[in-house]
Amino acid sequence: MRHLDCDVIVVGAGPAGSLAARAAAELGMEVIFLEEHLQVGYPIFCAEGLSLDGIKDAGAEPRPPIVSQEITKARVYSPDRNFVELSSTDWKGFNLNREVFDKILSENAVESGAKLMMNTRATNVTMDEGAVTGVKATTNGKTMRIKAKVVIGADGHASIIRRTAGLGRWFSDVVTCAQFRLGGLSLDEPDVNEFYFGSKVVPGGYAWVFPKSGEVANVGLGVRRIHKASPLEYLKRFVASDHRLKDGDIILVNGGITPVSGCIERAVGDGVMLTGDAAGQLIPMTGAGIHSGVVSGRIAGEVAAKACEEGDVSATRLSEYERRFDKYWGKRIRDSRRVVEMLDRFSDEDLNTLARVVTNEDILNLANGTAVTRTLTKIMARAPLGIIRLVSAYMRG
Repeated sequence: MRHLDCDVIVVGAGPAGSLAARAAAELGMEVIFLEEHLQVGYPIFCAEGLSLDGIKDAGAEPRPPIVSQEITKARVYSPDRNFVELSSTDWKGFNLNREVFDKILSENAVESGAKLMMNTRATNVTMDEGAVTGVKATTNGKTMRIKAKVVIGADGHASIIRRTAGLGRWFSDVVTCAQFRLGGLSLDEPDVNEFYFGSKVVPGGYAWVFPKSGEVANVGLGVRRIHKASPLEYLKRFVASDHRLKDGDIILVNGGITPVSGCIERAVGDGVMLTGDAAGQLIPMTGAGIHSGVVSGRIAGEVAAKACEEGDVSATRLSEYERRFDKYWGKRIRDSRRVVEMLDRFSDEDLNTLARVVTNEDILNLANGTAVTRTLTKIMARAPLGIIRLVSAYMRG
């Protein structure tokens, strides 16, 4: 069996993992990061939307080929197909080419000194007296043991690091997604991202149309709770119902699992940290996780490096990472989760009514988990009694 040693192991070369590897390497650590696939950025499990701030926080630039389409506004459709249009002078968005975006982030980490090992899958952590001391991994059918002072799990929702380190088996709530990349389209407004709600279209979740150009778009949806068909079946129905999409050419079929229950209870242990989807660090209302992941990954890499330098990689020392992430993102994620739970009580008729009384700013705040209590108070001042009762139950909770 092959043996390797380093200061920090990062498992997973997605955005969170690459930022963690880069941050630790820039602080002088010997970093190895592992990617189980043959190519960073493949396969693609993403609708590919990201804000300008998210791109910049990742250390990238919003230009082709990283981005495919600039987005100037969004439309949120209620079940009756009325919509609220969202725009802001303080916000700019893009639809990415994730395979390019992820590859560039991993290259930035390598240029900073991290060693990337492709086609290498971590199978479990190694432990000594309850502390994580490294990982076992396989590559080309051979097994290796990599010893490290800190292991950072950036290996997605099914994280082997989380499960074998005893930080949690699974999430209490997830969205199951299906997506087509459709070509041969003729979209009038490729700078608009669209979101659709309604129990008949997509129970417990939403559908989206994210253009990559006037001719190509990511069209997908995610279902939660009780649903009577597979996500793929709901997606086929959704596409067939839209005259712009129904005759599109299916270029790519993908999907995946999105945790929406919020951050896990413990993201650190002795010698181990979790970042990104592995830690449930997504905005529950939207399922967005790239921006929070790159910020989380960078913080994790910084804290891991400093802890190694100090010779203290205990859970107590590494918990600085949780505190720093929680200052901004933690509250947003918690408040967004509460909005999900509130909207679970709404019928399609309630959503139609809500759409008639909410503003652009209201939706942005609720979707992103920002200023939620203040926003709901404002909504109650102009909402009918039925909506007031549903919102009041949330406020009391």
